[in-house]
Amino acid sequence: MLSLRTSLKRCLSARSRSISALYITGDKANENYVTLQPYLDFKETFTDSESLERSIASRGLDIRLESVLGKYQRYQTYHNQLVKVSEERETVTKRLKELTKAGADAEQLEELKERGKSLRNDLKSLKQALYPIEDDFIHDYLILPNRLHAQCPTGDEEKLLYRHRLPSCGTEPKTSSHLAIKDLIHFVDNNRYYLMEHAAHFDVNAMQSLARYFVKHGDFIQTANPDFVRCVLLEANATPMDDYYLVKEEHLQNKINTAYLTGGAAFESYLGAMTKLCIYPSVLPLRYVCCGRSYSRAEAKLYGPDPNLYTATQTNAVQSFVATQTSDEADVEMEQILSLTIDFYKALDIPFRIAYAPAATLTPAESLRAVIEVYAPSLQRYVCVGRISNYGDFVSKRILFSTRRGKNYDFLHLVGGPVLYTSRLIAALLEHGMNLANCQLPGTANRQDTDHQRGLQQFKDLFA
Repeated sequence: MLSLRTSLKRCLSARSRSISALYITGDKANENYVTLQPYLDFKETFTDSESLERSIASRGLDIRLESVLGKYQRYQTYHNQLVKVSEERETVTKRLKELTKAGADAEQLEELKERGKSLRNDLKSLKQALYPIEDDFIHDYLILPNRLHAQCPTGDEEKLLYRHRLPSCGTEPKTSSHLAIKDLIHFVDNNRYYLMEHAAHFDVNAMQSLARYFVKHGDFIQTANPDFVRCVLLEANATPMDDYYLVKEEHLQNKINTAYLTGGAAFESYLGAMTKLCIYPSVLPLRYVCCGRSYSRAEAKLYGPDPNLYTATQTNAVQSFVATQTSDEADVEMEQILSLTIDFYKALDIPFRIAYAPAATLTPAESLRAVIEVYAPSLQRYVCVGRISNYGDFVSKRILFSTRRGKNYDFLHLVGGPVLYTSRLIAALLEHGMNLANCQLPGTANRQDTDHQRGLQQFKDLFA
């Protein structure tokens, strides 16, 4: 049973939540079991504080790094005391066993026992004192953003990478909305709409065509992903919880690790399969692509107050996911995805462009984002129909996704994102006056041949 708006929103953000599903301190572990214990690389994070400070400032985040560092130092002080007392207690315990075995006098043994009890009480007191300090610091640490990629624009403007055809917006009047085409679109609201006739066929064919193109020309493996993702994975990806719909569950064992409706074509839907996964370098790079639904509300507000297919929260989509050994390899894979995507949109022959998004628009996990935008005549602006992001090893450290080299474990670099939102593309194509039945998609035959092949396959399936 789905709930679009409910008072049970426990997972708003790492800053506002009292408990994190991604990191649970020992005092809360009795009520909430630990699903995942992320690798927290404090040393790497704080080594280059200037770079981190620039990333925070460029993104426009309200984070005081100086305050986080102060909390870290306090946490380290208590943690070091805890380690010291724990080590001393282990030494006393070991010494007590040795003396007992050697038949030492009772007075010496009693003295060691008393010292052991004292250390045990000290250890307990230190743990209780550390829990709130740890909780306060870790929550602030988890909202620190990824460092920005060298190619990421730090100003307010996008960095243009590629453009196909210029829109004729300066000479032509504003085009009527795609919603005026009633025989193809029945639109109720952002959560309910129906595509009909050629629009419905194009919705499915475009999605499947692009996925097949990735498989054939990009050596991708097509997968099927779950539509629901647990809160712990959204936190691992630093995804704002308001981006997706919370699922109301009747019998929830772990009350802080709630489920969200993301759709199978969401980057987060891949993370469950990759969590705590260790692979050998010989299988890299991993290249996956999937078709499915997307229920994201992240960009709906960007395209005006009037509901339409550009602001709809659900759509069919094609999602890409790539894992590499190094950051340089991740850059190469991102370029490869962009190249395949350009081939697809060029075949449609409408005005589109690809640009690096400015830092202020990125999620905390992203170090770089390339947005695919088509021109929407009714809005007289470009709208996003897909994007590819570089996450570095930021997410992999949080989900423990690694590769093994001898005795060493390296966290993988991730690249991916939805390369196609079909609903927005359909809206733009209709506003450009294109006949969806005649649109040529890469790797597919004409409509008549496609229908013939489909009918032939259905006939063969009768005897399978």
